[in-house]
Amino acid sequence: MKKILFAAAFSLSLTGSAMAAHGPAGCGLGSMLFQGKSGLVFNVLAATFNGSSGNQTFGMSTGTLGCEDAQSAKVSVVSFVEGNKIALSNDISRGQGETLDAYLELIGQKNVDKSVLQKSYPTIFTKEASAEQIHTNILVALNK
Repeated sequence: MKKILFAAAFSLSLTGSAMAAHGPAGCGLGSMLFQGKSGLVFNVLAATFNGSSGNQTFGMSTGTLGCEDAQSAKVSVVSFVEGNKIALSNDISRGQGETLDAYLELIGQKNVDKSVLQKSYPTIFTKEASAEQIHTNILVALNK
């Protein structure tokens, strides 16, 4: 039972802000199977099923299983930064990465020189910067 709860918690932590619009378990077949049910047990079961079977990724890619596809999802850029702050920080410090690519596509700047952001890392991620401030700092760095 502890392994199941750990796996469910891990699945929930990986999916982050993308699932906020769909409840704690996110979109996917597990959420559809337990639709209308509430409570921790049903959320854990739905999230475990979504995370372990790979159907959530399929749903997000195709816009099925109660998920929006990447083209039509209305994700706030600031929410994206908040939910992916550490991964975005790591990617910008390296000058590459999937989270950075996703962020740049979200703001319509997927063909920029990422080394500009890498060089501007200290000014982008200032001490205690909020997600909104990080986003603003990135835009300033790109417009230099």
